[in-house]
Amino acid sequence: MDKRKTTKEAFIRNDQYNFIARQVSHIINAHASVNHKDTLDGVKLHAFSKVEEILPEMNEVQETLLNRLLEIEEEIEAEAFLSELRQYVIPFRRVSKKTVEKLFPKAKKLQMPDIDGLDFKRLSYIGWFDTRAHKQHLIVEYQGKLKGISGVFDNSSTQGICTLCNSLDEVGLFVTRVKSGKETYVNRGNYICKDSQACNEKLTDRRKIETFLDYLFQ
Repeated sequence: MDKRKTTKEAFIRNDQYNFIARQVSHIINAHASVNHKDTLDGVKLHAFSKVEEILPEMNEVQETLLNRLLEIEEEIEAEAFLSELRQYVIPFRRVSKKTVEKLFPKAKKLQMPDIDGLDFKRLSYIGWFDTRAHKQHLIVEYQGKLKGISGVFDNSSTQGICTLCNSLDEVGLFVTRVKSGKETYVNRGNYICKDSQACNEKLTDRRKIETFLDYLFQ
């Protein structure tokens, strides 16, 4: 079977899609506030160059698709472009209720996320607050494997910068207990968004998640 990339193959992650959407927003804002053609062209070229930086291995077909970003002038064109681009997003690894249970073997009466309601193309991680256990649960991809992490979570209303999406929003202090030696444990954590879905939609660099996980499990 020919495994070379085709036009129908997904080639961008959720965070990369969000990054491209942000560049499209910059272009639309420029068209709303700037009349000088050279300036607008400069904004578009700068936006496209930033997209090239996060997708350095684009093939010719993929580059042609993303070149349409340079033609966008109006909101309706932006919406059409992003809607088409969405079909090329690589979905987060799908999980079942059985998978979730295996990822959290120590959790008693684990409160499940709404798996059937998840759009995996809009996820860089899965997160939900367990009201019974008063904990935040995260499902992440780390070192090529799915990993479940539970942590004490301050669910009070606090404005701050999220460690994962780097945006200002309502956050809580997520703290988990991790092994630091053969028989020793330590508490580690940081502030993350209360609303995991909103966090996923704002996240533009998956390396932020990887940095957070490296800190937890160092």
